[in-house]
Amino acid sequence: MKARPFVLGALGVIVLVVVWEVGAFIVQATNPQNSSIIWPHLGEVFTVAFPAIATVDTSGSSSLAPGTAEPSYWGAIQVIAVQAWVTIQRVLLGIVIGAVVGIALGLLIHYSKIFRSLFSPLLEVLRQIPLFSLTLLFILWFGGTDAGIVTFVAFGASLMMMVATQEAASMVPEEHQRYARTLGATPFRVFRTVVVPAMLPPLSATILVVVGLSWAMVMAAEFLGTQAGLGRMIMFFQLFQLTDRMVVIAGVLVALAVASHFILTAVFRRSSRWVARESS
Repeated sequence: MKARPFVLGALGVIVLVVVWEVGAFIVQATNPQNSSIIWPHLGEVFTVAFPAIATVDTSGSSSLAPGTAEPSYWGAIQVIAVQAWVTIQRVLLGIVIGAVVGIALGLLIHYSKIFRSLFSPLLEVLRQIPLFSLTLLFILWFGGTDAGIVTFVAFGASLMMMVATQEAASMVPEEHQRYARTLGATPFRVFRTVVVPAMLPPLSATILVVVGLSWAMVMAAEFLGTQAGLGRMIMFFQLFQLTDRMVVIAGVLVALAVASHFILTAVFRRSSRWVARESS
């Protein structure tokens, strides 16, 4: 039974590959001249496009101009690693800053009536604004710098974490806190031993959503105004209609997002072992 999810996951990957190849054959049959641009075969992606990424120069900070290196798998891995590390740092910083700010705001709204009366209406208005519509505004303010991208991600993450924290804190049963106080626990001890463990499961689910959204927000910002990162590589390849190379970078992004999801899921499951779960 434990192997069943892995078998189903592998089956899903196989189905996706089959669908991709069928689509590539259909495009090749209907438009043979531009089939590699519109929908390349996976064989072309792994044997031609992937090693060709080694010819992209990542040493300069002003552009991603073609370099002089020969196509190679190891060179492509090095190029992708350099750009992926830039994107990963932006995602991590944005999530950490956004989570800290969002959790603090959520707790203030929950515990402080004055703060709730003053800022809750404004924060409610801000969370209704579509986040991706603000991408250009942040790029205009910060000029596509790392600070601008991190701030953009932190802004979106903080709004989601603020709402989740407020709701999670309100769901903690009052009788549990009252019982702890009757046993002599201080307010801080009640918060640390009762409130925080009770808030962890719902906040964990929200953090997983925030992480997925943060990857998309970083890509949106890198598309528009930065000179490094995986999003910038996709834009560079799109200018020259190198769809097969775009597919490689998109696959790297998917792998990073999936890896971050599974890592955080494992961490949250271990940190909340006391939560009852259905047996797999």
